[in-house]
Amino acid sequence: MKAILLLASTLVLTSTAFATDHGPVFGYATPVNSQGEISCDTGIFGRNGTGGTQLSTGTGCGYGVTPHFTVSAFLPATFGSGSLPESRIMPGSEWSAGASWRFLHSVTSVGKRIESTASLGVVLPGPQQDSGVLGRLHREPGVAGSIATGYASRSQYLWVGGGYTSFVPGPNDRRPDTISWSGVYGYRPAKLRRAYDQWDYRGFAELTGEHAGNVRSLGAVLPDSSTTSIWLGPSVLAIFKNVAIEGGLQAPVYRDASESLYGRERFRFALNISYLRFSGHSNSH
Repeated sequence: MKAILLLASTLVLTSTAFATDHGPVFGYATPVNSQGEISCDTGIFGRNGTGGTQLSTGTGCGYGVTPHFTVSAFLPATFGSGSLPESRIMPGSEWSAGASWRFLHSVTSVGKRIESTASLGVVLPGPQQDSGVLGRLHREPGVAGSIATGYASRSQYLWVGGGYTSFVPGPNDRRPDTISWSGVYGYRPAKLRRAYDQWDYRGFAELTGEHAGNVRSLGAVLPDSSTTSIWLGPSVLAIFKNVAIEGGLQAPVYRDASESLYGRERFRFALNISYLRFSGHSNSH
């Protein structure tokens, strides 16, 4: 099983927090690279709570193999010692590599389209250990999948999506299976809609949620280690030629997590910079 997971890790990317093309910074979205295009993202992402603060940074790169199929890789680094619940929305210390397939691309009228994109993958333990409750566990690879569908026009965007991650059981430990979901609305104001050689802006309202199962440590399930949370907040995307800068902030609207194990998570933030090297194939956006 481990050998299969390691082989599959060359085909998938599961982190949602690194924006792809013109997508949100927290939620699931449908954009992929055009054929022959290379994109790279780097940024810093944070989670703050009464148990401390965790910061993540790293670089993710993708290559458009076909107009609707992109392979990617992500290498992270973490700082801080926050005792926080499992999250697949926010990047942690796991390495990943991957592929996304946009299996539906329907142009309904000029400048308007409906799309659906699926990803399937593996996350691998990185060299850095997690902190808090998760830092006590022996880490194993995990399988992850996600799907997103949405509508995009020159002025408005709407995406909904969900994902599932399951980790291989260790000798005595197991990280919790996680279900995640998101809904994103985006608006591109006419006054801020600019040409390629000027800054162009989009704003998003991003709703995300996660449910993580119980943690198993030293052969036993930790009581009250299951968590559920829902987050809401704005983000802004600015694009100039082939460079995009995006930032966002989220606050909890619902939390069900043991404060004795994880503390009380107060807010999440992200700042991401993307670079896209265009090719002669640009028919996928």
